[in-house]
Amino acid sequence: MKSQYLLATLAAGSMALTHHAYAHGFAGDHMFISTLLIDDPNVADEASIPTFQFLPQDAGGGATSYNYSMGFEFDKRITENFGFAINDGYSWLTQPGAKTANGWNNIEITLKYKPYVSAEHEFMLSVGVTRELARSGANGSNGAALGNDDSGTTSPTIYFGKGFGDLPIAPLRPLALTGELSYGIADKGLKVDPTGTPLNNGNANAWSGGLSLQYSLRYLSSQVKDYGLPDFVNKLTPVVELAWSSSATKPNQSQTQYLWGVGLNYTATTYAFGLEALVPGNSATGTHLGVIAQFHLYFDDLYPHSLGKPVAEWF
Repeated sequence: MKSQYLLATLAAGSMALTHHAYAHGFAGDHMFISTLLIDDPNVADEASIPTFQFLPQDAGGGATSYNYSMGFEFDKRITENFGFAINDGYSWLTQPGAKTANGWNNIEITLKYKPYVSAEHEFMLSVGVTRELARSGANGSNGAALGNDDSGTTSPTIYFGKGFGDLPIAPLRPLALTGELSYGIADKGLKVDPTGTPLNNGNANAWSGGLSLQYSLRYLSSQVKDYGLPDFVNKLTPVVELAWSSSATKPNQSQTQYLWGVGLNYTATTYAFGLEALVPGNSATGTHLGVIAQFHLYFDDLYPHSLGKPVAEWF
């Protein structure tokens, strides 16, 4: 479901392949893919193992630093519409004239509830809360370079997905829009002296979120018109994502960041693979193109009678 942080601070051509063959991510006939930069709105049994991300950043003086990360996520339903997710990852930051900073990121735990799905309007709404566990990853100078906070953050979040199957223009019906909006509440507020130098290890509260625009070739072939495309092509979803973050309180020491992801998702019955080019939206985000790739497993289809069903149904 959710990818690594924005920056330290992404029917196979037949009616048989509708939501009756997939337990994950459907609102009516529209399936929302597992996006890479933002979290999708569904509650499911799945895992991202791994999510690889690479993005160059401005190191000052015309030099460039390089940020690599390998992220992992596990999602589990407790009931049909309520579940949790655990995120972690390992990062490397190479900087000119300095030793490479590397280490584990802080662990994030998310609780998520899906209260509303409209099959008729292909709409899904979920709410959740994410907790960043302070000092659960690399700390000290290594952790600071990698963006690990020394104080925790709690982030209430809203997620949505909307398929456009009710539009009167047939070629636009395979479109879908998903998004999330989160407000991060820091355990400890940042304090600075008159020169702006931090007096503690606190953080400002912050907004973050994003949108994804998807065009499902599976939906096109099964719900609009079958053009006789190869099975592989019918499982593709071109996608454009935008993730952003911005401080919400003062004082703060971070700039607003925008990151675009442009690529393709291939979704089979039991797994998905996503690949996107990362395009910084401003200089605070990065200086050159990057890349993000993810291999995603759907346990509801891999292990429907054990790991792929809600915990409440195990007994």
